[in-house]
Amino acid sequence: MSVADSFTKRANAHPKKTALITAAETVTYGELHQYTSDIAAALLQERKPQQAQTYYPPKAALLLPNGVEFVSLAVGAAKAGWLTVTLDRKWSLKECQAILQQTQPDILFVDKAWEALKDTSAAEKVIVVENRASLDQWLLTCEDSDAAFPEVSDDTLFYMGFTSGTTGLPKGFLRHHLSWKESFREADKELELTAEDVIAVPGPLVHSLFLFAVFHALHVGAVCILEERFSAKAVLQRTSKQYITVLYGVPTMFEAMARQTSEHDYSHSLRMCIISGAKMRGARKTVFQQVWPHAEWKEFYGSSELSFISILHEKDQHKSSTALGYPFSNVDVLVQNEAGEQAQPGEIGELYVKSPMVFSGYYQHPFTEKEAFVPSGDLVKQDKDGFLHLAGRKKNMIVTGGLNVYPEEVENVLKKHPLLVDVCVAGVENDYWGEACAAMMVVKQDAARSNDDIKRDVQTFCKRELAAYKCPRHFVITDALPLTTSGKPKRKIIQEQLKACVERQGQPS
Repeated sequence: MSVADSFTKRANAHPKKTALITAAETVTYGELHQYTSDIAAALLQERKPQQAQTYYPPKAALLLPNGVEFVSLAVGAAKAGWLTVTLDRKWSLKECQAILQQTQPDILFVDKAWEALKDTSAAEKVIVVENRASLDQWLLTCEDSDAAFPEVSDDTLFYMGFTSGTTGLPKGFLRHHLSWKESFREADKELELTAEDVIAVPGPLVHSLFLFAVFHALHVGAVCILEERFSAKAVLQRTSKQYITVLYGVPTMFEAMARQTSEHDYSHSLRMCIISGAKMRGARKTVFQQVWPHAEWKEFYGSSELSFISILHEKDQHKSSTALGYPFSNVDVLVQNEAGEQAQPGEIGELYVKSPMVFSGYYQHPFTEKEAFVPSGDLVKQDKDGFLHLAGRKKNMIVTGGLNVYPEEVENVLKKHPLLVDVCVAGVENDYWGEACAAMMVVKQDAARSNDDIKRDVQTFCKRELAAYKCPRHFVITDALPLTTSGKPKRKIIQEQLKACVERQGQPS
C-alpha cells in the first residue's frame, strides 16, 4: 500500500474540506486528490515502455520552493509508485549538477530560478514550474488515461532525501512506503493529531521533518498551512490571527520567533509545538509559555535516516538539559560502550537503533540486512527505566540551525583557495543557530594582503562553492595549526581556540 492511501481515503470521505493553505491559494482534499491523481497518471506515461523494473523505481526530482506544486508532485509520485528525489535550493549550482549526474532522474521539476539546469542537468526531461498554470501545461501534453495505478508494495522506495556526507557530495538516503506508514502510526499515538487540527509547517519541504509533517497532516485529515519560506514575523502573525492548533519547527525557528514576540502574538488556539532537529533551550520555552499559554511542547529525537527514535514529553523535560525521552513503542535501542559491549545503565555509549521506520540505506549503497541494528553516530546514556540522555556526537558533525555540517567537507573546499595552506573547521556555540561553523586558517607567507581582506575573500569563495549553512561564520588566521604526531589537526584544542576568539569578537546573528 502507498503512503498516500490514507490521504486518498480522507479525500473521498471529505472532498470539500480544506487540505492546504498557502499565501497564494487554498486547496480542498477533493481538488488535491484529483490533481495528484492527474500527476500520477502523467508520470506513468513518462516512464519508457522498455524501462525494466529495478530496485530503484523511476525517479522524479524536485527543485522547487514550498507550495501546492511541491506537495502535489510528491503525493502524485507516491501514488504512481515513483521515487521522489528532493533537491535542496541552498545547494550551489555545482552541487545540484553533481547530484543530478549521480542520481539520473527520469524527470526534473525546477522553478524559474534554476532554469539553467534545463540545458545542463543529467535528467532525461526537465519541466520548468513557474506556477500551477505551467505545471498544468505539462499535464496537458500527457494523454488522458483511465489505466489503474500500479499496486505499490510496502518495500517500494518512495523518497530520497539528502544528508551531508563526511566528504564530498550530500548522500541520498532512501525511505520506502512502509517506513513512513509505521512513522504515521507512532505519530498518531504520541502526537495525537486529528482531523480537527490546523497544522502550521513553516520550514522547507526539502527537510524531511517538514515533508513528513505535511504527509502526516494529510494522513489524519487535518488542514495544513504552508509558508513559502520561513519568516518568524509571519508565523507569529498566523498563530495570533488564524486558528492554528499545531506548530512544527526546529529550535532555530523558535529562537527567531522568541526575538520577535510581542503582546499581539498571544494565541489561545495553539495547543502543541512539535520540535526536532536539535535540543531546544529551556529559557526560550519560558518566553513562549506566556505567548502560547495552552501549548504543550513535544520534542522528538531522531534523524532523516532513522526516523523517530525517542520522544520527550513536557512532564519529563525537567530531568536534564540533555534529556531525549523514552524510545517510541516500535523502536529497539542498544547502547554499546567502547569495548563493544552493551552499556550499563548510566554508562555512555553509541546508540544503535532497530525499528520498521529506519531507512533502506543510501543511494547505490542499500542495506542488505533488514533486521540489523543501525548505528546512530550519537553518544548517549540510558537509565534503568529506559530514559535516554544525549552525551555528545561520536564524530565531528556540526548541527547548525537543525542542519548537519561535516567539517571535513568544508575543509576540503577551503583548501582549494589559493591563499590558504591549511585549515580546520569546528563548531562553536551560537545563541541563534545552536552551533556555527568556524574556520582556523593558515595563510601563505607571501600573501601580500591584510588579514581582513583575506577573510572577506575566503568568505566570498565559500558562498560560491558551498551551501549557505555550511559556510563558516567566523574566520581566524593563525601561523600554524596544532597537530598530532601523525599530522592530523588537534580538533579539540582548535575548537577551544576558536571558541575563545569568537567570545572576544562577538557573535554574528
